[in-house]
Amino acid sequence: MKLALLSAIQYRAFRDSKSDGTCASEQANMQEFVKAKRSDLRNGLTRRQRTFVLEKLVGLNDKDAALAAGYSLSVAENTKQRIWKPRVRAEWERLRREVAARLLAGKGQ
Repeated sequence: MKLALLSAIQYRAFRDSKSDGTCASEQANMQEFVKAKRSDLRNGLTRRQRTFVLEKLVGLNDKDAALAAGYSLSVAENTKQRIWKPRVRAEWERLRREVAARLLAGKGQ
């Protein structure tokens, strides 16, 4: 949904810039902005959420992982309500299973 919205914004900005004579550098800036936003929404997670999940994978507790990801102390102290959204939990489970599978495959060699 968010990617569709960003694509619509990008299209509208492109269409409007063609009609009002906006310079090419402004179009390039808009494309870079949209590209960065798409990167932030990869797997439906923001950069902070992805960093939080990765820090959890290396063994940090919730609070330390949140602080390492750049969340404020108040958010880090309430991770269950503020960070552990369904998409974050799903990505955590997916990565945890992937790591476990790789560890088992490494033991078999």
